[in-house]
Amino acid sequence: MQARAILETVLYAGDLAAAEAFYADVFGLEVVSRLEGKFVFLRCGEGMLLIFDPAQSAAPDPANPIPRHGAAGAGHLCFAAADAAEMTRWADLFADRGITVEADHRWPNGARSLYLRDPAGNSVEVAERRLWQG
Repeated sequence: MQARAILETVLYAGDLAAAEAFYADVFGLEVVSRLEGKFVFLRCGEGMLLIFDPAQSAAPDPANPIPRHGAAGAGHLCFAAADAAEMTRWADLFADRGITVEADHRWPNGARSLYLRDPAGNSVEVAERRLWQG
């Protein structure tokens, strides 16, 4: 057996409304579900970005059979860009919206990554898909 894809990625944010607005407005993700004060779920292509309030997701809940989870500190996720032209469009969009790019990095294979922060302080990267291609 071998896993074929990541179905969900989880980040944590104390201000779910700010996180929802950021990922929906900046990255165009579709809100699939939300429960005020607990979570917001957004669709990204074939996968899902789940954003939980860290205090709520770690709190005991006998009515919920899902194991409790959470994380302390900034998380990280990376969105895939098709090519250099798309990376330029992302850089332009961030500049137009006044979003600070913390790093604009070129990897040894020539792939480009842009790093920024979401409203909760999570590290968000946009990188050329070829970054991880062999």
